[in-house]
Amino acid sequence: MKIKKIFSLIVFILSYYTGNTQTVIGSWKGNIDAGGNQLPLVFHIKEVNNQLESNFDSPAQNAFGIKTGSTQIKNDSIIIVIPAINGSYKGKWNGTNQIDGVFQQGNFNAALILTKTNEAAKTTTPKPIVRPQTPKAPFEYNSEEISFTNADKSVQFGATLTFPRNKKDFPTVVLISGSGAQDRDGTMFDHKIYWVLADYLTKAGIGVLRVDDRGAGTTSLGPNPQLLTSKDFAKDVEAAIEYLLRRTEINPKKIGLIGHSEGGAIAPMVAVTNKQVAFIILLAGPGVPGYEIWNDQMRRNFIQPNLSTTDYSIAASLVNEMNSHFRFSTQVDTIKAGMKKTYAKWKQTNSNVDESKLFTAKGMEPYLGLVNQFKPALAWLQFFMNHDPAENLSKLKIPVLALNGASDIQVKAVENINGIEQALKKAKNKKFEVKIFPSLNHLFQTTTSPEQSYGAIEESFSPIALQTISDWINKTNQ
Repeated sequence: MKIKKIFSLIVFILSYYTGNTQTVIGSWKGNIDAGGNQLPLVFHIKEVNNQLESNFDSPAQNAFGIKTGSTQIKNDSIIIVIPAINGSYKGKWNGTNQIDGVFQQGNFNAALILTKTNEAAKTTTPKPIVRPQTPKAPFEYNSEEISFTNADKSVQFGATLTFPRNKKDFPTVVLISGSGAQDRDGTMFDHKIYWVLADYLTKAGIGVLRVDDRGAGTTSLGPNPQLLTSKDFAKDVEAAIEYLLRRTEINPKKIGLIGHSEGGAIAPMVAVTNKQVAFIILLAGPGVPGYEIWNDQMRRNFIQPNLSTTDYSIAASLVNEMNSHFRFSTQVDTIKAGMKKTYAKWKQTNSNVDESKLFTAKGMEPYLGLVNQFKPALAWLQFFMNHDPAENLSKLKIPVLALNGASDIQVKAVENINGIEQALKKAKNKKFEVKIFPSLNHLFQTTTSPEQSYGAIEESFSPIALQTISDWINKTNQ
């Protein structure tokens, strides 16, 4: 009976995609937003022994022919399971040349619209990726794999502690990652940005604790992941500090925090209440309210480039208003209902506007897709958009170093550095420094243009930025 059912399903699938003038078989290309960079993916779907099979390429990561598990299509729905990355792609095929869907990898979800392409599957061996800064053993310092729990024992953290040999009274920092579940090394496009940073600092005589985020590496996810916000991640940092205080090698008066991106908002959050924090460093940290950063990113994603000032203003008014609904609810239906009203009102006001001229994709679908993408993290998004980092920064008296890159298109340098500086002046903090590096992006790589893919850059972390960070820590803790 089971065999008959399976055979019937195969016959149904085959009749669907072979009985149409258009076929799902072929190559499909699209882009996902990966940390502010557009990451191209190319799926190749073929028929083998009367069944669908697929693989995909990530050209920016120099990765081709990545194997998938099952590939299924039923009616207009297509599901590609990708066990190799603990992920999948699920979408709706329009029967011709487009699939609207969501790419998922672990806890990461991103909207992915695929269009038919003539780009063939690569058969040649790609050039090996070179990441010369990735640390290699043997190390000239102590390195320990450790674990600890949070206060209520609901989460167990996996981490690495590196500290100098034959040296006492050294400063120690906790690295705080940006948004999304990241491993302790900050692995992205084969870069190990946090490991590179930790290696450099430890060689310079500074202890470093780098920790797997919840649900990444060997850290458990903990209860109610859909309700997690930056406040919860701040408590995770508190747990890391408590661990360091139990280590006899660590000077409890020289513990600092280095926060990258969202971590740059979390570090001040911890520092204003935890007197053990002696100093903090903000790497591409926010200095303006979250909704301003979010709206800027969404305008860049949704609005066509090179518009006139008038057209841009009309387009921006829709993007800003549509995204404002994330600030006031965490319920999918409520957010979508609010967006529909906003869109209808905008259309009525701008009935003569050609949407295809203003937007990369017209209509409601991009915004509804965004809601679906962030459905598992709407509580986090609401907190982020409503959080103003100035509230904590304006209370800090401890030494602060804030660094941004002029080519950062995720957390723009000038407005955020200015916001940080103004808040610290309000606190009458006389121990802070701010700096914008030319030609550095959000990951502190040297880039030829703001849009250059992280994966296309050989450098993992600017040596000049690394030296600036280590020199400041050692000078501050003399």
